[in-house]
Amino acid sequence: MLSFLLSSIAVFGEEQTIYLKNGQILRGEVIHQTATSIQIKITDGKIRQLNKIEIQRVSYKEPTTKELKDSEDKLKQKTQEPQPPIVEPSPQEPPKKNVTNFQLDQTKRHDLEIFGGIGYGYYKPDSETFLLRMQNTLNLLTASNPTITEKPSYKAGLSNHYGLTYTYRRLSGSFSGSNFRSDTTLNTLTINSANEFNTTNGTFPEKQTTIKADISYLAFTNSRFDLRPSVGYFQFWGNTDDTNTSLKAYSSSGLYLYGNYFFQVFEQMKGPSLGLKSTIRTGERIENRIELYYLSLKGNQDNTIHATVFPDSSSAFYGEVAQKSAWSAKGFQLSYKFVYRITPVFSLWAGISAYEWKYNLDQTSNEIRYAFDSSTPRAPGDALLNDLLQTAIGKGATSVSKSNSLDFGVMYRLDFLRQ
Repeated sequence: MLSFLLSSIAVFGEEQTIYLKNGQILRGEVIHQTATSIQIKITDGKIRQLNKIEIQRVSYKEPTTKELKDSEDKLKQKTQEPQPPIVEPSPQEPPKKNVTNFQLDQTKRHDLEIFGGIGYGYYKPDSETFLLRMQNTLNLLTASNPTITEKPSYKAGLSNHYGLTYTYRRLSGSFSGSNFRSDTTLNTLTINSANEFNTTNGTFPEKQTTIKADISYLAFTNSRFDLRPSVGYFQFWGNTDDTNTSLKAYSSSGLYLYGNYFFQVFEQMKGPSLGLKSTIRTGERIENRIELYYLSLKGNQDNTIHATVFPDSSSAFYGEVAQKSAWSAKGFQLSYKFVYRITPVFSLWAGISAYEWKYNLDQTSNEIRYAFDSSTPRAPGDALLNDLLQTAIGKGATSVSKSNSLDFGVMYRLDFLRQ
């Protein structure tokens, strides 16, 4: 077809009818051509250059009236058709950054949150000094030697906290534990007579271990604040292991007796709790978590005193007294965590934890296992009157125990909805 077209157009000096692909019809004389284009001189004398790919066919015949009318109608239709809009390229938008979604619907949660932390704090029981004060009151009533107990001093020790919380919609259950440690220094002075007195001086480690379990319900929530009432159960173990206290006795002539005077104290307290948990959100990454519990506790304490004494003029002798006490206590636990969310599931936190309660002595008893003047055990009945008097004096008396710490840790939330 193309070779035929070229050969047809190649005839110079004769008028030809050229039908274009756009419907236009031209009548004229070819005056020049190349491999891709031609020039024609149309009937009105104008010269027109055409690309050969625009040409549909060529004829030597005059166009018919119908062909001219069809060509005219086709050209009018093309001019009436709307032109396609010119789309200008829009300026290039910067690539969108990945946006991390920290939003969490508190009513539709299903996750497990695990945390751990370490820090420094104090465990300040009043168990040794309370029993010494109570014994001293008994001594004063029975005209025995009075004992003066200085206020203990404490040195901070390592603390650690750990726990997990499982949440399903509005209901949460948690289990957590902690350890508080400190070193206590305690000094006493016992006046034996006008010119004789005893002193004890010692520093010893003390430790408290705590576990708690609770269930809470999301009673109120909005974008900034959550409130959860809680019921739970607490248990505490306190331990004192004194192997460093010294005993010295003085008279007008100087030191006449010395030795060791050790405490071993083990305490266990447990009971239910009522509390509130709240979360205050500041922005999408910061949470302030506050927990407050009211504690109602009961428990027992075993206090054993060991004494090995070395007089100047005789061989050493040993004494041991075991004291058992039953306590009830009322108190509180306060916890605060400042939580910064690195990702939706991983966070860093810093916080404080504090426990405090007041003891009331329900009952106490003494067992003098070895008296200083005998190497054989002493019958429990010998101390019955002392037990009755000591319980009567201590009944209802109060004593305070405290523990607190400043801690730092990490937190991870395992989200079951995203798995």
